[in-house]
Amino acid sequence: MRKTILIALAATAFIIVAAGILVTSRIRTVSADLAQRLETQTGIRLATSGLPGVSFWPRFSVSFGNVVIPAPSGASSATLANIATLRVVPADGLLGFGENGIAEIVLEEPSIDLAVGADGRANWNYGARPGEGEPDGIPLRIVNGRIAYLDERSGAAQVFANVEATASLAGPADELNARGAFVWNERRATFTLFLKSPQRVAEDGSPTDLTLQAPGFNFQFSGRTALAKGFELDGQSEIKGTDLGLAASWFGAGLPEGMNGARFELAGAVDSSAQGLLFANAQFTLDDMRGQGDVGMIRGKNRPRLEAHVNVGTIDLSRYGASPGPANAAFLSAPWSQAPLDLSALRTLDAALDVTTNAFAYGAFRTGPTQMKVALNDGVLDLKLARASYVEGTLDLALNVDGKSETPALQFSVNGEGLAADKALSASLGFADLQGKLSPSLALTARGRSLAEMISTLKGQASFRVVSGNLTGVDLPAGFAKVATEILKGWNRDDRANTAFDALSATFSIADGIAATSNLILTGPALTFNGKGEIDLLRQALDLKVDPQLPVTTGADTTAQFAKFPVAIHVKGPWTAPQIYPDMPGILEDPAAAYAALRKLGLGSTD
Repeated sequence: MRKTILIALAATAFIIVAAGILVTSRIRTVSADLAQRLETQTGIRLATSGLPGVSFWPRFSVSFGNVVIPAPSGASSATLANIATLRVVPADGLLGFGENGIAEIVLEEPSIDLAVGADGRANWNYGARPGEGEPDGIPLRIVNGRIAYLDERSGAAQVFANVEATASLAGPADELNARGAFVWNERRATFTLFLKSPQRVAEDGSPTDLTLQAPGFNFQFSGRTALAKGFELDGQSEIKGTDLGLAASWFGAGLPEGMNGARFELAGAVDSSAQGLLFANAQFTLDDMRGQGDVGMIRGKNRPRLEAHVNVGTIDLSRYGASPGPANAAFLSAPWSQAPLDLSALRTLDAALDVTTNAFAYGAFRTGPTQMKVALNDGVLDLKLARASYVEGTLDLALNVDGKSETPALQFSVNGEGLAADKALSASLGFADLQGKLSPSLALTARGRSLAEMISTLKGQASFRVVSGNLTGVDLPAGFAKVATEILKGWNRDDRANTAFDALSATFSIADGIAATSNLILTGPALTFNGKGEIDLLRQALDLKVDPQLPVTTGADTTAQFAKFPVAIHVKGPWTAPQIYPDMPGILEDPAAAYAALRKLGLGSTD
């Protein structure tokens, strides 16, 4: 019995020693194979700390902790990568003899820092030579990795987190095939990548194929990538998206909510600079809109920048923003909004756009052919429309919105000629009762945190002239004639009434939201008047005095003659329903006495 036990113990010891020798041998074989392959193909010598580890599940592997891959001598950075654990899986498993090499190398929690120094040298260029024939690639797998890129020449930098990828790499000078996923700007994207030679990217350039499936869009590129003289990307590219708002948010830009779900495409020859990508003579679509031209996506000041010089058939932005529908009369009676103005979207994107279009529309505002220039820099928007064909006339418009300041500021100017007054005023104010040819001119500024506050600070100059016109719904001569005997309350609108005139014009000086005029002039076959006074834009109130000349008949002579009203007529109160009465002292308190005094002044006498 004792002899049997001793034999069993000896056998167990032998097995343990044999297993130890076998495992140790495999560790040495795997380590030597990895080191030999790495040094032969790249000239890199791995640096590790501690003893190698062994894992038997799910496959036999040898692991190395705290692995450092040094950058080539002379590179600006000391290391190319720091790897928490590098796990090597031999193709022959535990019991093989190593002839079949490495089945897979797993990089767990690697931090890979790709850098191009100020001298243009890349820290992954080891001067390796391409392998002969078609060398077999080493299968690589990245688990929970981080990949960073820095170009010290331009300051361009990016960091990709949570990288999960598989790859095959024969060597720095040979083909790289990779696919996987990463997180950028807190959003996940998937990719496939082919590089003919990663090392040549840092030299004369490498043929490249890249696909990217990112939030809201897909990107494809086929061409050449090089970094020797700066970031160079030359080839053909295509972007297709199903959600422009989501795609823009991935790049840190905020677009109006209406652009969520907007379909878009961009395709053409792509070139690059250190700052971004340029699509030359590209074809693009945004939902039903189509255009062609040069489009650049640039890295701006901590935000993306869009540059474009394009021709677009029709631009209709109505569906994308909080654009007003066709204005109605209620617009003139509703109080100005006290809601805070949110211009934060202006600070998420920079842009420089030069657009020629056959038609531009935003809500009820619709032009014909025009040239539009947009500059958006650091939260300040500058928009210009030049010689736009608009409602039978022409229009020049300039808008500057400062969304950078704590208190938003606005500058607005308009010069129009020969506009259809009813169409122009209906689109902007919901007021379609004034007809004729309108020529407006405005130069205004305002500052405020709400629309109401903007109106209260409005200042500048404004003027208009309407010729060959008609004011529908109101018979001004009849109304002024009634003022001779009674105080009118409101305009007493009647859809059957109208006032034809030859010309109506005025010039206003505006300060603190109050527009003052001294030359409100109307001339026409049935009425002529001069007026002056103020319009309180914030309170939506009128305080005007006019000196009308009214047609009268005397005796048997039925020929109308113009007679000047003996006193001015006062138009005062809310602009939708003012009181209209002779400018006589005490008339509102004692109308009878005031009208008696008015008759003594010769009411109805001719000049």
